[in-house]
Amino acid sequence: MSDETRGRHSRPDDETRPIDLGGGPLPGKPLATDPEPAVAAALAVVQRSLEQMANRATRPLLDPPTQPFRLRPVGRTGLGVFPVALDVSGLGRTADRTSAHRALDAYAAAGGNALVVDDAADGAVAQLVGTWLASRKRRDHTVLAARVGTTGGLTAAGLQAAVERLLHRLGAERLDLLVLAGHDRATSMEETLTAVAGLHDEDRIAHLAAGDHEPERLIQARVLAGQRGLPRFEAVLPVHSLLQRSAYEAGVAPVAHAQELAVLPRSPLAGGFLAAAVPTRGALRRLRELDPERAERLQPRLTRRGMRIVDTVVRFAEEREVPPAAIALGWLLTRPHIAAPVVTATSVEQVWAATAAAGVHLSRAEVTALDRASAE
Repeated sequence: MSDETRGRHSRPDDETRPIDLGGGPLPGKPLATDPEPAVAAALAVVQRSLEQMANRATRPLLDPPTQPFRLRPVGRTGLGVFPVALDVSGLGRTADRTSAHRALDAYAAAGGNALVVDDAADGAVAQLVGTWLASRKRRDHTVLAARVGTTGGLTAAGLQAAVERLLHRLGAERLDLLVLAGHDRATSMEETLTAVAGLHDEDRIAHLAAGDHEPERLIQARVLAGQRGLPRFEAVLPVHSLLQRSAYEAGVAPVAHAQELAVLPRSPLAGGFLAAAVPTRGALRRLRELDPERAERLQPRLTRRGMRIVDTVVRFAEEREVPPAAIALGWLLTRPHIAAPVVTATSVEQVWAATAAAGVHLSRAEVTALDRASAE
């Protein structure tokens, strides 16, 4: 899977600006005289070409881009992903099959090609994604990632069972990216990586990523990979957003830089808070009546700093006439090593709001303002 090549495209009818020869002869005047007939004939051809170009209208040499984004590389894997990855774990809980397929259709229509499935989610979600991939014939155009180990350990047997279970539900033969949700303290890292090596040899997985791993565990895994010839992490999926910065920036970020890991931030909208879904305390009160559990999760974020971040995001969103989610995700896309934020969306509207980030290119002033608003 490769990025769509964009650049200079020549066309038979390309029209260019007259060439400035740096004070040379004016159109209609001979360029030079030469006793050799062949040289004189060549100069005459050049002269006629200059006269023709001088009389033509001009237009840009570059064709307009066919899409407002480039696929972004995932470390050294050779995979290219849309700037926003879609976590499908919520689809089975909040949407029926028809609505879920519409959300997936909207994501694909925007150019989206990276789906993240969670083994801890209801198996119906993976089956739903599998039916969509098959009915739309999208498997060969989709980077399929799966998180394992969120509810169980990462023993060799447990890992093998989780991968086979997911592949069966998805109707797929291989996962493009296997994500270890976290470090299993009851299982050695060497056992886990050895099991991953077996899955790779069986062509059940292509590449490996870390999840909520502490920096020390990422370093340990790299040392083991080098010493034992085991698979190495190529990416990491930490929690990271405008609202939650310090843990990632002070811990995982330096290791990701040193190990050249692609970063796919999870919870990039802080549970919808940065999408301005609940921008005021009054809105939170109304949410308590409709969804008490979600309101309880958002309550701690309604701090002076949290409201300052939301106010800045909303201001730029209104100026650009894009959803607030696009600004919050656009900020992440300016950070080093970020491949694609992983967004949970359960409706077409949420998908549109998130994928709009692919076309947002923040100015330095906007990035600086968001940096200041979110400083801890």
